[in-house]
Amino acid sequence: MNIIKRTNYPIMFDEFFNDFFNVKPMSVPPHNIMETENDFQIEFSVPGSNKKDFEIEVENDNIKIIKKKEDSDTTNSYSRKEFNYSFFEKSFYLPESIDQSKISSKYDNGILRISLPKKSEVIIQNQRKFITVK
Repeated sequence: MNIIKRTNYPIMFDEFFNDFFNVKPMSVPPHNIMETENDFQIEFSVPGSNKKDFEIEVENDNIKIIKKKEDSDTTNSYSRKEFNYSFFEKSFYLPESIDQSKISSKYDNGILRISLPKKSEVIIQNQRKFITVK
């Protein structure tokens, strides 16, 4: 069972138009999605942040991760700025197998980890069984 991304992919020429019109696109930091027997885990690489900067919202079958701290670096003039994690928003579709009441998160050493536990009946269903041949 996969967690499906709800974020649109960049359209061709986005970089050209953003540079031409001086539009700052929202960049989403690198992230990993893992599935274990008991849960899904999402990890975001967001160094230099504080746990108070993040907002995680679950509504219906979606989870939205928002980093809401605005960039305070206005003293430097960049020719090109390739990473900027001052603000981002990322949404994922949650399958029915997720127990939404037990979702938890932790920010430690620049990594935001979100744990999405599976419902107990799904875990029982997915257990490996060996059938003896008679």
